[in-house]
Amino acid sequence: MSYAVESKKRKFHRVLESLSKPTTSDNAPKPPPLAPATAQDRLSANLSLKKVRLSSAERTELPAVRNSINKISRPAHRLASANSNKRPTFVPWDRERFLERLETFRRVDRWTSKPAPINEVQWAKHGWICTDAMRVTCVSACGGAVVVKLPDEVDELDGFDIDKVEERKQVRSRLVDEYAKMLSSSHGEGCPWRNKSCDATIQHLPLTNCEIALSGLHTRYTNISKMGDKLPADDIVETPEGLELDAIINGLPNEWFEATATSTSRDQELTNCANHESTDGAEPSQSTSRSVNRAALALALLGWDTASDGAAGLVGCGACFRRLGLWIYKPKDNGDVTVYTSLNVADEHMDYCPWINKSAQSGTGRANEKLADLRTGWQLVAEAVKVKHRRRLRAMASTDTLRADPGTPVETADEEENLDAKKKADREWWAKIRRVRQVLTAKSPKRKPVLPDMSK
Repeated sequence: MSYAVESKKRKFHRVLESLSKPTTSDNAPKPPPLAPATAQDRLSANLSLKKVRLSSAERTELPAVRNSINKISRPAHRLASANSNKRPTFVPWDRERFLERLETFRRVDRWTSKPAPINEVQWAKHGWICTDAMRVTCVSACGGAVVVKLPDEVDELDGFDIDKVEERKQVRSRLVDEYAKMLSSSHGEGCPWRNKSCDATIQHLPLTNCEIALSGLHTRYTNISKMGDKLPADDIVETPEGLELDAIINGLPNEWFEATATSTSRDQELTNCANHESTDGAEPSQSTSRSVNRAALALALLGWDTASDGAAGLVGCGACFRRLGLWIYKPKDNGDVTVYTSLNVADEHMDYCPWINKSAQSGTGRANEKLADLRTGWQLVAEAVKVKHRRRLRAMASTDTLRADPGTPVETADEEENLDAKKKADREWWAKIRRVRQVLTAKSPKRKPVLPDMSK
């Protein structure tokens, strides 16, 4: 037997031993070196190898061999990829994931407002999240990180001269341009966020469907109404220009207010139900009893909703993640006046919020589009209320026509007066039919009448 064959057999035995024995740590004592194999040892090894191949005990050793194979050390990155069930990080089309990244900029101790080209929306669109004070990190863990710091704005009133103020503005403008470039360039070379970001439609609120818009409005109004006395007074709530709250209230169905009324007694509810049944199919009159929480409705129309369970008096926006504590608009327990005397439900949003920003809600991103032709989020909700009200009125009008009771006595004086005229018109009609029939009918030869034979 040649030396090459013997060497291959020895290697084969070493592989079998490494598979059948568990792996040992580096600190374990190493086995002594093997003595040179003799001819007798090689012969016994060959015989034992044949026995292993032919023995049925091989099946029982398979689990141990597989376990030893699984215990073989693998690279750390392979283990991490095999065991982790993380979601994909590059999803520029996913609005929910965009909002998750945008929410990381909510904390005021980590992030302050920046100019529009490098505000939190732009960083979130390009795959960045806020991880520390003024520090953004790539969500894909490509290693990219940027510290965004700008010099404070100054003006002449702060004691600086004109040249100093102008120099500070130029420096700030150049820094904004550099940070705008770093939105993409600061990503790693192989990071997909480097070449692709979210488009302009990522902030668009799904309000084009009337049913969806009204359902969301009803949910927000119900949640805020449950806050009760934690809401500010109606007279300090300010709505944006063009929002007619009374017209919105008249356009909403009565069921909304009946479901959320908290100060109406049971007897009054029964009275309202009786009034609705007696006037079924008619438009609700202004005298219909409604318990409308105007402050809650104004907040709901502008996209505000309870930030927690409502017990804390905190409302928030799900599009810009602005939070608003309503207790600062309520008089204190000791009788002191409120911290703020008015609450503008529109100005409390961030400037880029689609509830008040037409460009963000339009989602087109075209620079030449006219702002007058665009609609904000609250304007779309107000239009949905009006459209739904008109549809409800048309449906009730058609229902009134179909519900006409045939057993109800109807005035027939006009019909009796025109009865002779109808009979005359019928006679003229039948006369015309006879004349036409005579023209179309072929004239047949007249037959002589056959006289009876009187001779018989």
